[in-house]
Amino acid sequence: MRRKNTTHEMMMGYMATALLELMLEKDYTKISIGEIAKKAGVDRSSYYRHFKSKEDIISFFFDMVLKESLDGYTNLSSIDFTLYIHSIYTAFFNYRKEILLIHYANLSFLLLDVLSKRFQFSELATQFPLTKQYELSYIIGGIYNNLIFWMNRDMKETPDELTEISLQFRNEESLSLLSLR
Repeated sequence: MRRKNTTHEMMMGYMATALLELMLEKDYTKISIGEIAKKAGVDRSSYYRHFKSKEDIISFFFDMVLKESLDGYTNLSSIDFTLYIHSIYTAFFNYRKEILLIHYANLSFLLLDVLSKRFQFSELATQFPLTKQYELSYIIGGIYNNLIFWMNRDMKETPDELTEISLQFRNEESLSLLSLR
């Protein structure tokens, strides 16, 4: 079945779903581009129009989850830390099976770059004094490491529990990534 009348984002989603389904059946390293395209119902040329590598698909999936976590908010600068960190944890928890599949295929390292891009680290960092740049880097790294640690624990804690834990070591004067936009 070939897909027609699809958006760029839909096409990428089909390929991400296909890759994740294939990862349930076989080792990530043994999955070919042709298999992904066939499972997604697209041509190989469609794959290459949207992605350079299988890792790009995983990064797209992580970005989709992060985007979904904040989609419902119209004014991002008014969201406090509690709300946005809980939204991230909830979105990841909603995709727990897929996230753990990626993690146990040793691909969760791709999340750090996605977080940096999603929170516009490169663009925002240069607008702040050096200490705030380091703080921004520290916050992104902290979110990343908490997510990785959670994955290592098979995401046993609920998003509510993880949010409460995160609030225990966050200072009220800390930067809020979303208020920087």
